[in-house]
Amino acid sequence: MSYKSAISILFFILLPALTLPACGTNPLNFFATPTPTATATRPPTPIPPPTATPTPAARVAPTVRVVGNLVAAKQASLSFAATGRVKALPAPEGTRVKTGDLLAALDTGALEFQLAQAKAALDLATASWNRTQQGATADDIAIVKANLERAQVAVNQAQSAYDRIGGNSNPFIATTTQALNLNQAIAAYQGAIAQYNLVITRPTQAERDASAATLAQAQATYELVRQNLVNAQIVAPFDGTVVSIVPKIGESATANSPALILADLTQMQVLINVDESTLSILRLGQAATIFVDAYPTKNLTGRVKKIGLLGTSTTNIVSVPIWIDVDKTDAPLYPGLTATVEIAIK
Repeated sequence: MSYKSAISILFFILLPALTLPACGTNPLNFFATPTPTATATRPPTPIPPPTATPTPAARVAPTVRVVGNLVAAKQASLSFAATGRVKALPAPEGTRVKTGDLLAALDTGALEFQLAQAKAALDLATASWNRTQQGATADDIAIVKANLERAQVAVNQAQSAYDRIGGNSNPFIATTTQALNLNQAIAAYQGAIAQYNLVITRPTQAERDASAATLAQAQATYELVRQNLVNAQIVAPFDGTVVSIVPKIGESATANSPALILADLTQMQVLINVDESTLSILRLGQAATIFVDAYPTKNLTGRVKKIGLLGTSTTNIVSVPIWIDVDKTDAPLYPGLTATVEIAIK
């Protein structure tokens, strides 16, 4: 290469370096990453404040909803205390009755006869006891004395008739009516003497004790028969309506087996069973809405009347009974109807 050629190449290499300072560029930064040029940005458009506060959604009170059944506030299953054949059912199903009304009765013909006998024995024992405790009265003595005198007259008359037909000399006297009448008159006279002596003789302490024991036994017998008659009847223990009768007239009824159900339909309740976890939010007097399946268009009202004290467990779930009083309504309500209860928790 000639000297001129080398000078020419060097000139072209150095030419850019000599011209860059004139343009205000640092030659050392020629190959550095260029600094971006700042760009003007528009400020964000402010959001205007709301002109009104939006209305919050209404809060819905929690409720307890449970299905149960209607029951009468006062209801009783009644039964006979004796076994026998049903004779009368004077109060058919649906009859409204008052306290003490007869609802059902067994056949008591035999018992009534026994009661009459027991009453007669009691009267006799009472009279005997009075005599032994107080002694004979003037009237008692007059009565037995008169009986004795009549018996003596009867013996005299029978003896005269007996003598007129030969008396003991008559070989056939034993078969005659006169002999029979005389024997009967003598027996009656002897009885009158014994009765007279019993009345006028002052009783001993042993006789008083025996008389008292006889009276006590007669009283016990009479009371037993009377109670058997009572057991053969069912009477209303309170005002209510006969809602169910089991036996029919002529059928046999067993003692202590349910015979009929009496209920006071003027005050109805709904019996529900709630989970034990619900007890903490239930209170006596809480208002309730009641829906009865039999009357789907009617919404009844009521209040919590009673919270049970004994829980029952079924498949590890403990429930507690709750009674809801139903407010007065024109809808006819009966025990056993299905009802749904909603209790609003405040």
